[in-house]
Amino acid sequence: MKNYTPVKQLDHLIVRVDYPAPLFALLSGTLQLPIAWPLRTYPSFTSGGITLGNLYLELLSCGTHSTDARFVAMAFEADSLEESVRELKHRKVPHGPIVPYVEVGPDGKKTKLYSNVILGKLLGSSFWIDSMIRMGRLPGSSAMANPGAGGAMVKWGMDKVMRGNLVFLVEYAYGEFKDLPHWSEFESHDEKRAADRATLAACDGGPLGVLSVKEIVAGVKDVEGARERWRDFLGPVVGQSSERIEIADGPAVRLVPANQNAIQTLVLNVSSLKRAETFLAQSGMLGDVKDNQLRIARERVHGLDVRLVQ
Repeated sequence: MKNYTPVKQLDHLIVRVDYPAPLFALLSGTLQLPIAWPLRTYPSFTSGGITLGNLYLELLSCGTHSTDARFVAMAFEADSLEESVRELKHRKVPHGPIVPYVEVGPDGKKTKLYSNVILGKLLGSSFWIDSMIRMGRLPGSSAMANPGAGGAMVKWGMDKVMRGNLVFLVEYAYGEFKDLPHWSEFESHDEKRAADRATLAACDGGPLGVLSVKEIVAGVKDVEGARERWRDFLGPVVGQSSERIEIADGPAVRLVPANQNAIQTLVLNVSSLKRAETFLAQSGMLGDVKDNQLRIARERVHGLDVRLVQ
């Protein structure tokens, strides 16, 4: 247990968008980025995934909140949430209980597809996230929080925690992925990630030439305090002074001072800035060009801050 790492890698970044279909079509159609899982409505939310190489971008709709899209959550993959939770307790990292996603089929059969654990205070305090963690200590809270149930209380909770600074863990149940397109053909998440990364490479990263995600930028009111909490979470991988946290072969998380605790920016590595600039200009999608980076025009990506570097 002493050497156990509570996470494997940063797995996906969640974009909350009330009407995800147009943005999903832009990413998978215009930008030709491979679909990691199709856009589909579940009991408590609508979700679709896009492959960015070393990270998935999930488009999530869970209630009407804003006309713009916004980055709201980062999910880390764990091998075993039970072991991870034991380690989180040892490291005194605030966290909720293990909450399984269990769907009930037409025949009444229950199928667990994945499980989540939300973490507290990694991107600053949040009244709703902290409250959900406290509520998670109540008997039966895991079953009541199951997103697969589709109850009004679950939808209300998702709406509250998906506001901009959530970090959580996920463990996938690949043994239960039967007849799920883009999932059931794989035996493990490592296998799926490798296949999706190969698909991105095979299409040359689409017209932007996307190779991978360089980093996710998160604004926090107290950078030093946040870094201490990340150090509790991940251990020595978080340096004493650096605000850029490197995690396995995935993208880094960079903490920057801000007036609001929120995930701000997605930075993509591309094969050629010139190639990307040409395409964006011809498509009417080119935003700022400076400091050896490009920004996709925010109005074309529903208000998101997406930057490209080489």
